[in-house]
This record gives sequence, C-alpha cells and structure tokens, in this order.
Amino acid sequence: MTVSHPLAGIAAQPETAARWALGRMASAAAEDVRFDAVARSSGHRVPDDVSGRYGSHGTARFESSAPEPEGREVLDGASTAELRADVSVGVDPCLALADPARLVSAVATATDGRLTWQGERPAVELVLTPNPESADPDGSWLPPGATRLIATVDVRTGLLLGARVFDSHGCFRTGELRLTRTSADTAAALPADGTGAGTVLARMATALLDPVRLHARIDAQPGVDVPPATASSPSRRRWTVTVHSPDGILTADISGDYRSDRTSPGAARLAELLTPSRIVSHLAHATATGPDSLRATVRPLRSFPLSAWAPDEHLTCDFTVDPATGVLLLAHTTDSDSRTLFRCEVHLHRPG
Repeated sequence: MTVSHPLAGIAAQPETAARWALGRMASAAAEDVRFDAVARSSGHRVPDDVSGRYGSHGTARFESSAPEPEGREVLDGASTAELRADVSVGVDPCLALADPARLVSAVATATDGRLTWQGERPAVELVLTPNPESADPDGSWLPPGATRLIATVDVRTGLLLGARVFDSHGCFRTGELRLTRTSADTAAALPADGTGAGTVLARMATALLDPVRLHARIDAQPGVDVPPATASSPSRRRWTVTVHSPDGILTADISGDYRSDRTSPGAARLAELLTPSRIVSHLAHATATGPDSLRATVRPLRSFPLSAWAPDEHLTCDFTVDPATGVLLLAHTTDSDSRTLFRCEVHLHRPG
C-alpha cells in the first residue's frame, strides 16, 4: 500500500512546501529531540572564497589548495538542545546538520519546495539563498558568498537529512544525516502546524518571505537613535515608525534588513522587530508563554553577526509575534537579575 506524504494536503505546492520547511527548521529550537544517527560531509573541491564582505572572520579555510577531508560523526543518544549549546557545532559540517535553526538568520530566500522521502522518513527539499548581511562567514552550509543551498528537511524533527551547497562553479560540499532512531518518531502532530513555541519561531522565520509596507507606533525602552543610513538598506520589508521613548519622539523609515557594521544597536532592534528571522538562530531553547508568545534563552558565544535582541548568553528574551505580518508586537530582553535591558511594544496601524 502506498503511504501518502503527511504534508500532501497542506504543503503540496513549491511555495508552500518551502515555507513550511523553513518554519520547521526554526521550530526545532523549541524542541529537545534525542536521536541516533550517522552524519557525513564531503568537500568535493576548494570553493570560491564564499566568506562574503565580513571575510576576515572566515577566510582561512579558503587558503588551502586541497578539498576538505571527508567528515563522519556517529551520534548515539544525541540531544538537539545540547547541540544548540555547543559552540563548535556551527563550524562542524556534520554536527551542523543536526542544528537547523542555526541557519535561519542566514536565509534570504526559500523556494522550490518539494515533498520527498529519505527511506521511510517524510521530508521536504527546498532551495535556500544566503543573506550577505546576516549569514555567518564561518557557516558550513550557507555562508554569505554561496549561491544556494539545497537542503532536505526531516518533517518529524526539522533536522537536515541532506545538504548540497554551491558556489558559482557548482556544488562544493555535500552532507547527509542518516537517522536510525529519534524521540520524535512517534509524534502524532506536525510540529510546525499548530500552537506553541515552535509555531511562534516558525512565524518569526517565515516573516522574511513576506513583502510588507507598514506603519506603527513603538513604545521603546531605552531610547532609540536611528541614523539616516538605516533607511537605505534594501529589503522587501519596510515600515515607517514613530518611536516614543524616555528620550522623546522620533519618526523614521526602517528597513527589515541592516548592515551590522553600519547600524546602531537601537536601529538594529527596530529592524529585527520587523523581520525577526535574524533573531531565531541566536536562541538556545524556547517555551510558549501564550498562543503567539515565547520565552527563550540565548545561545552561548553565538558567532558573528549578533542579534540586537539576543546579544549575550546570560540574557532571556520574551517575544510576541503578529501571525498576520510576522512582526514582533512585543520584544523584551532581561538580564540574569530580571532587569530590563531592552523593551519595545509595537502598535501596528491596521487599515480599516
């Protein structure tokens, strides 16, 4: 008897399948999946320098004239939560396959989704392209100068069962994660389709796919200094905001993207409210605090570029997302003594 794909009724089209898969990668940060697997990665040749404009962080690996050696990791009883706390995962191609949320901040586009299987495991294949301003120069699978990543996302866990990354000359690295057992294999529901912290993370991630032009009032603490250059960053998402803070009132046109080396922290926080996908990769573990809200800890020593809302591992973040637009309606970062560092409450001007 032919078994139908579990997403056949809700994500059969390329656009909806790619969107679901990106959200599933993000929602993994709300889970602790225990699993057994064998992970492999192989470099086929020395790639172009794909470390991007922040290349000082990652050029060393491109100085070799020989392809990287094949990597292999046997993972027995591994924990996805523990991997998110491991600072070495981001630069280890094998381990990075088991930490899909780490890739989300690097994504510019997600397209060409296709329902597929790896053995008996339902999966979604999609094509991701990097955002040159937010992709990690040291990233294994989506560095800023890559042309695309073809990823295969496991439906039950969100882990990457397969990965092929390309430069201008073709594929230069492949990876495979062969799962033999996971604690999610008996799950009855689709994790990125429902309620809970995973759904909030998924909406934060998929916001980058939705072009918007919005207006809002923002109550901010502390004050926000917005330099004129912030308005010039290209993005499919923009908003005009009137910011009320202890420093007074200012109005600015803000892009949903920004250049880390040319944007003040306050302006960066406003941009991440509009496009919160940049925050997702910096969160260690998230739990639901309401239907559209979560509380999250921050990953230790997260590599460049940082998130303006989650810049340090000793912080806790509370977020509430607007399901319709993907905008954060509330963002609140506190320190280890529960003191407020940053807080913004967003009041969208909705037509009608």
